[in-house]
Amino acid sequence: MLETVLNKFGYYKKTKSNSYQEIRYAKYGSPEENSKRLLRLVADGHEWIQQRSIEDYQFIGKFFTIVLLVEYKLSQLLIGFDPEIEGKTFGRKVDTFKDFLKAYEPEEDEDIDDYRNLISPLIEIKKLRDAMAHDISKSKFSYEDIRHIRNYINKTRPDLFDNVKDCKNEDLKSIGVIAVFGFVFAEKIAWLRTSIE
Repeated sequence: MLETVLNKFGYYKKTKSNSYQEIRYAKYGSPEENSKRLLRLVADGHEWIQQRSIEDYQFIGKFFTIVLLVEYKLSQLLIGFDPEIEGKTFGRKVDTFKDFLKAYEPEEDEDIDDYRNLISPLIEIKKLRDAMAHDISKSKFSYEDIRHIRNYINKTRPDLFDNVKDCKNEDLKSIGVIAVFGFVFAEKIAWLRTSIE
C-alpha cells in the first residue's frame, strides 16, 4: 500500500526484474566445426530474403510507403492534442486517434462517424504492418487479409473500389485497395485538420 502511494508521487519505484533463462554457453569444437557453425549462424534467416522476387520487394515497398504516409498524417493531426505523438508507435497513435475523436466536437454539418469509421481499417493496417515488420518470412498479405479496408473503401468510394477490382492479380488488388485507403484517409484527416489549430 505504501509503495503504491509513494509511486504516485514519484518517490519510490520498485524495479521489475525480468525473468530470463540462464545463458548456456556452447562448447567449442575443432576450428573446422567452429567455422561451419559460424557460417550456418551468419546465414540463418537469409533464405527468406534470397527467395523474394522483385515483385515481393515492390509489394513491401509500396505497402510500407502507404503506411508511413498514414502514420505521418495521424501525427500531423494529433500533434496539438498529444505533443509527444511523434515518438509513439503506430498502434499508440491509433489509440490516441480514438481518444481524439472522443474529445472532438464536430461542427453542425459534420458526421463524427466519418472519422470513427477509419478506426477499423487502421487497426487492420496495424496488424498487417506488425506481421510484416516482425516476421522475416512474411513478405505479403492476401486480398482476404484486408476485409475491413475493402469494406470501408467499397462503402465510401465505390467508384475507386470498382477500379481496383479489375487489377490483374491479387497483389495488385491488395496494394490498390491500400493505396485508395491512403488517399481517402488523407482526405478525411485534412478535413479534420481544417477545423483545428
